[in-house]
Amino acid sequence: MQENDSPLARINPALKLGALLYVMVLLIAAPTLRETIALLLLAAVGLGCSGWSLLTLAKRVSPYLVLFLLTFWMMAAFGKGSTEVWSFGWFRVTEESIGHAWLIALRMLAFVFLSLTFIATTDQTRFVMSLIHQCRLPDRLAYGFLAGIRFIPIFQQEIRTIRQARRVRQQHSIWPWQTFFAISLPLFTNSIIRSEQIAIAMEARRFQAERTYYVRPVVTRHDQVFFALVCLVTSLLRIVL
Repeated sequence: MQENDSPLARINPALKLGALLYVMVLLIAAPTLRETIALLLLAAVGLGCSGWSLLTLAKRVSPYLVLFLLTFWMMAAFGKGSTEVWSFGWFRVTEESIGHAWLIALRMLAFVFLSLTFIATTDQTRFVMSLIHQCRLPDRLAYGFLAGIRFIPIFQQEIRTIRQARRVRQQHSIWPWQTFFAISLPLFTNSIIRSEQIAIAMEARRFQAERTYYVRPVVTRHDQVFFALVCLVTSLLRIVL
């Protein structure tokens, strides 16, 4: 997660997450292709307002476009239906399967856009603080969740270090599972050591639920307007279309 200077980054993370979850629920319940496309366009507008440049957007979205094509093909080629369009071997494409494939693939892409919008405009610490103060999440769970999020870049750096060390020592594995264990075992060991260090540090600093906070996120009128506007627009799209 990262925060930028975009207008969405100034929205309270708890309300922003609630608004996006509401759109996702409507996406799941959308029965027609027209409603799905409308919600997809709304999600694309939100992603465009996330503050990322066009080059960054292209880099982030391109892997999911491949997943979109694969999802569409799998649902179309192995779907059921009576009106056959094309068949070859065990592949059988029908009009019904094509319609179902468009619905599922576009819905998946809309979920990706909404998730990327939240990730691009949310600071991880501010998000956890919002969960504590607005959603009443227990402190022990919240700080454990924050520690887990901050472990991700550390794990990525350790994986790169292990791979570079194996490359320098010219260690090559015949089977993929051998490479998996060669990387995962030291990574798992280091994660245990780091988690124990964090537990000792929290105990030494007398971590407890009754604590003070340097910053307390609050819900402003702009946050309420954003939440109400998103819910209103998506509900209108659901009713009208």
